[in-house]
Amino acid sequence: MKNAIMVACLGMLVSVFGADAAMAKDLWKVKTVIPRNSAFVLNYFGGRDAGIWRKHGIDLEIDARPFKGFAASLPAKEMMVGTYMGTAAIARINKGFDWVIIGGGLTVMQEVFVLKSSPFKTISDLRGKKFSSWSTGAGAFKATRAAIIDGFGIDVLKDTNFVQAAAPALLKLLERGNVDSMFNISSLTIATASQPDKYRSIFAPNDYWKKKTGHAIGWSAPMVAWRSWVDENPARAKAFVKATHESFKWIRKSENLDATVKKYGMLAAVKNQSQANVYKKWFSEKKIFMARWDVKTRDNQWKFLEMAAKQGVLGKVPSKEKVGLILE
Repeated sequence: MKNAIMVACLGMLVSVFGADAAMAKDLWKVKTVIPRNSAFVLNYFGGRDAGIWRKHGIDLEIDARPFKGFAASLPAKEMMVGTYMGTAAIARINKGFDWVIIGGGLTVMQEVFVLKSSPFKTISDLRGKKFSSWSTGAGAFKATRAAIIDGFGIDVLKDTNFVQAAAPALLKLLERGNVDSMFNISSLTIATASQPDKYRSIFAPNDYWKKKTGHAIGWSAPMVAWRSWVDENPARAKAFVKATHESFKWIRKSENLDATVKKYGMLAAVKNQSQANVYKKWFSEKKIFMARWDVKTRDNQWKFLEMAAKQGVLGKVPSKEKVGLILE
């Protein structure tokens, strides 16, 4: 009897593991690259642990790199799809890269900060002053530069004493008063916003564009893919878009964010509860991620590109029907 029970149990285990192996074999394997110290650590790792991509038929590999490694990954085809720098992607498309925009992503949630004690009230006050950022090629910077030109007639690369430095150094420079303002990566934007006794925001690109058009700016990092990857398997591409959008919505729930910060907070550069609380507030306000990509959303985002081209930030605007694919 004992031997019979053991054989039966062994058979059940083989059946269960065999089913799991078969399921894993049926999943599409997709690799994506994300920048460390960013909001993407939260939705990608947390959402993968929650089984979101597997539910949509994808076995997701996440490669979290320093920003320069992330920026190089899509052009080098180290990933074929991911949430990538938006306006920078458009610039590469204009140069001949056969890329397509297939989904929402990180909005331009970064803001321009000054010291709380400084005399600066608006962007106009920064003409001729030291305006700092970590990158001139990042999607968020290019979008913000265009919004500032559109709203204030100031080109921060020409009309300020522009300072470029590594992201962590920027916050130190602002703290010491070595620069007059700072525009930084998402995690350090959160860190700065979590200290209202020391810093204050004088310009939020998303707020500016929402007031003007009713929509946020999605060009910090939308979903970008090589067209060949989409054409190779449209069902896989559609599943990736659905899963990623679902992960944006999933991380908005406080309990999901809390669990993810506990496990991946160090990789996302969430260093204390004050920073976690800013994320919690901004996620609940839908300030950080754009979790949709339909015709209306695409048309509104293309309006921003047309404005950016008009202001000289982009060379030209590619066809939205050719480049802005609606897969869902």
